[in-house]
Amino acid sequence: MNLTEKYRPTRLDDLLGQAKAVGIARQLIARGLAGRAIWISGKSGQGKTSLARILVSQFADALNIEELDGSALTTSALTDWDDRCHYWPLGAKKGYGFVINEAHGLHAPVVRRLLVLLDPPSPRALWVFTTTLEGQLNFIDGIDAPPLLSRCARIGLTSRGVAALFAERAKAIAGIEGLDGKALTAYVELVNSLQGNMRAVLQAVETGQMALPKLYLDGTGVTDAARARLSRALPD
Repeated sequence: MNLTEKYRPTRLDDLLGQAKAVGIARQLIARGLAGRAIWISGKSGQGKTSLARILVSQFADALNIEELDGSALTTSALTDWDDRCHYWPLGAKKGYGFVINEAHGLHAPVVRRLLVLLDPPSPRALWVFTTTLEGQLNFIDGIDAPPLLSRCARIGLTSRGVAALFAERAKAIAGIEGLDGKALTAYVELVNSLQGNMRAVLQAVETGQMALPKLYLDGTGVTDAARARLSRALPD
């Protein structure tokens, strides 16, 4: 399992640097998720899908959750999902959860069908859409999207102030995985260079970019200066 999935947040408290978004999510949970549609936007790799999964897991059991890319969603799939909502689901939680990622890829016929299904949504359904900020702008410009957005509670993720938090988390994960060999400042630089995309940061960690270089057993190709630096960095 890759590091992004292995360490994906599963609780609201695990979403770093998103106090406002978490506050809105808690408010919606407190008021009830039944019969709601939620639109989550933000930059890539900042927790949109994680938040969507956390929300639907509050409302529906795993066997009653569907997750699709927006471009793959069809009107026939929507009809099937709507038909299910006429019946109580199996499981402890009495709802169905539908997550549509990259919602800016929704096709026009699907959007038109959603306008009907979400006015109002079935009380047995929770719909959660996720999209990047760039995708959302293109979506609004390219299709009659405002009526769809008006049917959704909006949650926006921020990129402000997350660099240090993401860096600390990435370094902790690297340490657990035996891949940590650099100072925290190097992780901050990595997060900033990847525009706050935690998924990309963990890909860099997993490919060894933050690990100490390995020495050949015989020391071939390692200079005395490099060997001394590594010696000081390694624990006794």
